[in-house]
Amino acid sequence: MTTKIQRGRVIAALILCVALILPLFTVRSGAAEVYLWHGNTELREGRTYYVTEDIKVRSQLNIPAGTKLSVRDGGSLRIMSSGTVNVYGELAVAIGGMVKNSGKLNIKSGATLNIYGNLQSSVNGVLGISGNVNVYNRGTFESSSAAKIYTTANIFVKNKLSFYRSSDVKISGKITGTSTSDIELRGITSVTLSGQLDISGHLTVGAAAAVRISGTVTLASTASYTRFTSVVITKSGKFIDRRPDYEFENMTVNILIDEPDVERRGIDVSWAQGEYIDWEKVAASGVEFAIIRAGRGRAGKDNTMAEDVCFRRNIEEAQKNGIDVGVYFYSYATSVAEAEEEAEFFVDIIKGYKIQYPVILDLEENFQGEIGKKKLSNMIDAFFEVLMRNHYFPMLYSYKAWIEQYLDMTELDKYAVWLAQVSNEVTYDGGYYIWQYSFTGKVSGIVDYKGELIGVDLDISYKDWPTIFKKYGLNNMSAS
Repeated sequence: MTTKIQRGRVIAALILCVALILPLFTVRSGAAEVYLWHGNTELREGRTYYVTEDIKVRSQLNIPAGTKLSVRDGGSLRIMSSGTVNVYGELAVAIGGMVKNSGKLNIKSGATLNIYGNLQSSVNGVLGISGNVNVYNRGTFESSSAAKIYTTANIFVKNKLSFYRSSDVKISGKITGTSTSDIELRGITSVTLSGQLDISGHLTVGAAAAVRISGTVTLASTASYTRFTSVVITKSGKFIDRRPDYEFENMTVNILIDEPDVERRGIDVSWAQGEYIDWEKVAASGVEFAIIRAGRGRAGKDNTMAEDVCFRRNIEEAQKNGIDVGVYFYSYATSVAEAEEEAEFFVDIIKGYKIQYPVILDLEENFQGEIGKKKLSNMIDAFFEVLMRNHYFPMLYSYKAWIEQYLDMTELDKYAVWLAQVSNEVTYDGGYYIWQYSFTGKVSGIVDYKGELIGVDLDISYKDWPTIFKKYGLNNMSAS
């Protein structure tokens, strides 16, 4: 009798233990069971697994057909350099989840990669895509890897797909970008005979890109397209552009792409360098161009716009001594209406002068950064449309960090950029045509009232602006 009671208690205890332990390994979702995966067991066919911690894959991991591995919010799947992940079922990256590939990630034919969070593939990684990839509304797919997108692959993009400078991508399948998509080709990209890119959103070809099209690239009527380098289209290649003509096409970066690169040294000056600049000495020092401040927006106690007190002397003396000039306006605008007002004031200052370099908006105040990307884009568009209606070629100036933090360059990269980055080299990943690399240069002829050299900004320009502007009749420069 006692033995039977004891056995019954033991069995009851075991049942209780199993009931307590099972929830540690499974999560119920409706009728289906979801298993928490800790990276130390094989994945079984037909199951759904969650990753909620940091898992490192150092060898081979297979996700079987009918199996789903979901990297959840706060979880990460890191494919190390020695690791390989073969997806035959589904790999999902939830919002807040992360997959980082430094090894090999293969999406097999019939398999699916769903990205709601973030997937990053490093320069050491390799991607092989034969199945389906979906980049959803908040998803990002960022790759610096070698990648092969095979003929059976279908990549559907609603948010961001980026192939960075070190990437080497061969596209034989199909990539479809919706109207909300942002697709970047910044490395080596080959669209083969069977390859297709159907773009309804934004397509960017970066300055360091090498793009060769032997298949078909189609830009829908809703698409926008910015390229900073030439694209090779072979005899079998097709580039179908269904976008409506842009009224100011000849005043955007599109006219610069196929123009030869040059390297010319210059400076930029304002009232800060005073009225003592000896432009004859500046010219003799080898300075080829000068960008001169024409004015500023509403500031100071009187809250008025003002012409730079040294503008007319600077532009006239510089040109008299054979130095090509550009002009800029320092903005304090906080609305579209104020931006338009500043631009009209700017045009009124510079009209009548032949301007060999771009006409530039200087946007860099911290309070403007708080306005928001969308409103800033609208302000810049409004400012530049005033310039373009007056046949001036517009350019945007700001610091690398300001541009990256406050501006949406997928909306603005049709405009040329004058980039400020004090460094031995540029690390900005977007396109730029003038580089301000020093704030403390010393140039003969730029002195204070005592005749002593003072600091001046130094710049390098990469296009033959006077020739380009004469060709298109911009900035009061005519072909004659």
